[in-house]
Amino acid sequence: MRHFVEYIRDCFFTERERWVVWLPVLFGFGIGCYFLCKTEPASWLTVVVVEVLLYLLYRWRYRSERLLILTVLFMAALGFSDIQLQALYQAKQLYAQDDHEVTYLKGRILDVGKNATGKVRLLLTDVSDFDNPRKGYFRVTLSSKKSALKNGQCVEMVATLMHPSMPALPGGYQFDRKAFFENISAVGYANSSVFVIDCDKSLGLTDKFFYFINRIRGNIVERINRELPADEAGITAAIVAGDRNGISEAITENYRDSGLAHFISISGLHMSMVAAMAFFFVRLFMALVPFLALRYDSRKTAAVFAIVMSFVYLLISGAEIPAQRAFITTLVVLIGVLCSRQAISMRMLGFAALVVLVISPYALISASFQMSFAAVAALVAFYERFAGPIHRFFAGKGLFRIILAYFAGLLISDLMASLATLPFSIYHFNQIAIYTTLANLLAGPVIGFIIMPFVLAALFLMPFGLDTLPLKIVGFGVGVVNDITAYVAGLPDAGYKVLSMPFWGLMLIVAGGLWLCIWQQKWRRWGVVPLIAGVLSIFTAQKPDMLYDATGKAIAVQDNSGDMVVMPGRGNRWIKNIWLEKTVSLPVDKAESKDLKKIYAGKKTDFDWLNLKCSKEECVYKNVVFWNKNGEIRINGNIRNTPEDGGGAVYINNGRAEVKTVREGVGKRLWN
Repeated sequence: MRHFVEYIRDCFFTERERWVVWLPVLFGFGIGCYFLCKTEPASWLTVVVVEVLLYLLYRWRYRSERLLILTVLFMAALGFSDIQLQALYQAKQLYAQDDHEVTYLKGRILDVGKNATGKVRLLLTDVSDFDNPRKGYFRVTLSSKKSALKNGQCVEMVATLMHPSMPALPGGYQFDRKAFFENISAVGYANSSVFVIDCDKSLGLTDKFFYFINRIRGNIVERINRELPADEAGITAAIVAGDRNGISEAITENYRDSGLAHFISISGLHMSMVAAMAFFFVRLFMALVPFLALRYDSRKTAAVFAIVMSFVYLLISGAEIPAQRAFITTLVVLIGVLCSRQAISMRMLGFAALVVLVISPYALISASFQMSFAAVAALVAFYERFAGPIHRFFAGKGLFRIILAYFAGLLISDLMASLATLPFSIYHFNQIAIYTTLANLLAGPVIGFIIMPFVLAALFLMPFGLDTLPLKIVGFGVGVVNDITAYVAGLPDAGYKVLSMPFWGLMLIVAGGLWLCIWQQKWRRWGVVPLIAGVLSIFTAQKPDMLYDATGKAIAVQDNSGDMVVMPGRGNRWIKNIWLEKTVSLPVDKAESKDLKKIYAGKKTDFDWLNLKCSKEECVYKNVVFWNKNGEIRINGNIRNTPEDGGGAVYINNGRAEVKTVREGVGKRLWN
């Protein structure tokens, strides 16, 4: 045992230079602990813990081992306190919205978008109710799919408002938490026509700048729509201006199933390509002009220009959280170039992650943050280990070798990024894109050599009215990628659906992956153990026997083949669709729908399909769960569905039912 401890100690101190990379991990661990709390932590206790740790850090500053342990605890405490402070501040910026309140509403349009069904959705700021100001943003959906409303206009309407919803099922996505950190106080829909009115107050300087940028974005989208066919324009608007409203549902599904969904959401791929193209063209231009090449450092000049173009692209894209994170990461890399430091390294990646988490700690639990940093960390770790052998293998001149090196690099990069992001894709989206490598191999050259270079050219030439040709070329490239996604998505089991692994399984994979990527000595291989255990956890995933919402109107039960079947009664259709998606179930077909209606009405039973028996007033599932059609659910004689619980899931084993409610999973926090 003594030798093992000495081995650990030797490995740990040998890798002293990698300690700094663990700082953002510890900071993120503290943020994660905050979100895992079931009740809001006492702020005074957080202050006491931080102050005690500061005192101990000072007192034991010369005792190296104690200092290391305290540093670990202090970084985690800093992450915890950072997100807690931001959450407490955010709570003061929002209006405490009741459910299903019908009211007269006035506000200024911050953004015009569309929901999943294509209906116009307004994001309002400066909101008032009968001249009573309301804090935060309000998201209101209109009944129409077209509207002439524009950003910056002031409007009034009668609207039904409600608090953003809790998860649709235990362990599901927390929409209310997302809305909380996006400063959204309420969501709802318009009950009347929307009337444009004069604004009560003028805009401040910051607001004027924001609306000016939004007008530019709107003009860019309009120009793209005029120049290109609908399907090509929708994707082009998404990658240029961050506007995904013009993308049809069929094309979205093709991109998702083929593994190219990341292409239509502005993130690290787009930001890095814009920066790289700007960097390349500036260096090329300076190399062609001897006067500039001999007097100025072309790398640093190109880095400055790349930063400027990246910032412009950030503004034009709408500056959503993934784009902000991508810009910060790109900025850190380019600052490394300016400071003559290695541009891509694990240290620089860790510093970028720390900056993002300090500014936006909520990003830690977003799929985009997790997937992008996992992909980059895997790539950096791989090339740290194998860059030398790969470079020697492809060293030499010749067109064939250059082409071979390009496609080999594309395959290796895609394989590493796909493996790194796969656990998060399973956990968040219940999907494995089987042919993602094929899709990236086919679409990568088109994106890298046609689409993104001419996106940059179109943005640069658009103020001069010379963007028609670049946009046409972008549209051509987008059309090719659309065809590629349609082909790949049409292959057998392209978007393979799987149940989400448990949270603890994902955490084991993250821990193992970090151990593998950050350390460099042989002990890094120990990370394989938790990684494999996390992968195997997917086999412990279990479908619920029954799902119900808070009203008891939406109910789904598991049939004898293991698929969830949604009852034909009333209930929120959006919740029902989420149930089917998260349980990897398909909607019933027409014949099954007819039989189901008869079973639910008490006119038929089919125990070979469903262990369900209904009368006109009540249904019994597996002789354990009883519910009447007024929304009351009874298990073991107790009513289980209440608005406070927010719905739940029932697991039946050996005739006994275990109930897990939504409330048990989310606790009682500032956002719910």
